[in-house]
Amino acid sequence: MPTTFPVTLPPVPADPEAAWHAERVGDTAYERPDDGRSSATTVFAIDATSPDEAELRVLAWINHSYEDDLRRATATAGHQAGPHRWHVSLRILGEF
Repeated sequence: MPTTFPVTLPPVPADPEAAWHAERVGDTAYERPDDGRSSATTVFAIDATSPDEAELRVLAWINHSYEDDLRRATATAGHQAGPHRWHVSLRILGEF
């Protein structure tokens, strides 16, 4: 089930890229529909024990490490990429 920000996020380790093996695995896709609700969607890979934990970790990592405005952002774990590893799609609404 997708996780929408704001939510209570887990603590972020000092180096989430190393601790969670967090990485971006795809280019950002931009949508600019006529109704004016633009969005950007990027796929990440991250270590986690469940899809829910993977979604929360991606939101926590991006919120901690980048200056993106995550209000109404949605993280969705798409599929398990390996043992305890998930691909998570992050959709951010905004002016792009």
